[in-house]
Amino acid sequence: MTPETPSRRSAGPTPFLSVAAAARIAGLSSTSLHRRLANGELPGYQLGRRWFVPEREFRRHLRRRSWMLQHEAADDMVRELTAALPRLVAMDDLERFFGLRRAFLYDLLRLPVFAGAPGRGGVTTIAVLEQALRAARNDCPPCVAEMRAQQPVRVA
Repeated sequence: MTPETPSRRSAGPTPFLSVAAAARIAGLSSTSLHRRLANGELPGYQLGRRWFVPEREFRRHLRRRSWMLQHEAADDMVRELTAALPRLVAMDDLERFFGLRRAFLYDLLRLPVFAGAPGRGGVTTIAVLEQALRAARNDCPPCVAEMRAQQPVRVA
């Protein structure tokens, strides 16, 4: 366990916090955090009955409490989460990404998985994973206050 992230489900790096860890960081009970995730007040992804809280966006949200009201900002958040993943994502990669065991991932994601390298448990594409994350995203407006400085301004 690192001091920055109170509890992770696995030893590998994952961009998500557990609900319990996010609740501790925000100073809320787990029940309150679940309610705020379901209402779209805080950023999160619901896969099945489980919530995945994106750590960077969650911390930005707590620091800034400012949002960009453009719908495509959610796509930017998904791309930020998946930026470190390869184009073809193996089940091993997904286990590290979500911090969950493979058996849970099959039930939660229901992604099409293609035969992959032996011992890797099949692969899927990054585009399919991003589509699943966009579908699982709650209605919280993405907090992108710090991302604005990093991205060029879009002119319509």
